[in-house]
Amino acid sequence: MTARRNTKPRRKGSLEAAAIALTLSGSAGAALTGADLAEAASADTPRGIRYVCLVRHALYDRVDSLDEKTANGLNALGREQAALIAARLGALPVKPDRFVSSDFLRALETAEAIGKALGRTAELDTLLEECTPPSSRPGLDQENDPGDLNACRAALEAAWAKYFVPSPAADVHDLLVCHGNVIRWFVSRALGNDVRHWTSLDIGNASLTVITVRPDGTTRLVMFSDVGHLPVAKQSWVGKGAGWAAPKE
Repeated sequence: MTARRNTKPRRKGSLEAAAIALTLSGSAGAALTGADLAEAASADTPRGIRYVCLVRHALYDRVDSLDEKTANGLNALGREQAALIAARLGALPVKPDRFVSSDFLRALETAEAIGKALGRTAELDTLLEECTPPSSRPGLDQENDPGDLNACRAALEAAWAKYFVPSPAADVHDLLVCHGNVIRWFVSRALGNDVRHWTSLDIGNASLTVITVRPDGTTRLVMFSDVGHLPVAKQSWVGKGAGWAAPKE
């Protein structure tokens, strides 16, 4: 009886192992050990994380007849909220590499309180201004000018491209003081959701949201609308928030 020839192909892993063995058998590779190779591979792996900390401005009394950018500053409760988020950020063991604020007055005043705690002055960026992007909420888009909706979406996409980028060489901490619509859109984008669903999120005044950007560009939501630094009596939200009484803007 004729012996059957084994025609089963060699496993890819075996070929790779053989290639590695041949490489290491040369004079240049003979001195390398497994630990050396592991260390070299580890050194080549990007490990830096970008931490984007987003603070929503504190509470203000909205007056529609006043200029949206230069008026509508913080009210008394808002100033208390700003001092409390400032104290929380000032007590953290890490300090921001970049500190940026929207140029709207309510955000500026919140950033000023934070800046006193950090010993910093915020840069201003108009890309972080409050606006209303396209939404899945019935009727909301119809209440707004299509040009304004598209301009807001373009500004938020530009802000995303500017701030939510990998920092593979080292960890980076950015602190952005901005607005509820802006932060909710960023969170929707970070989660890979349809960004038109940003209205499905409620967010507190003077709250802290943290999004991380990994070396490969993927994003993670670490926390959203954290108001643990605010006593319950001093918390205020978009809508009804967590269900307890909240002053309205």
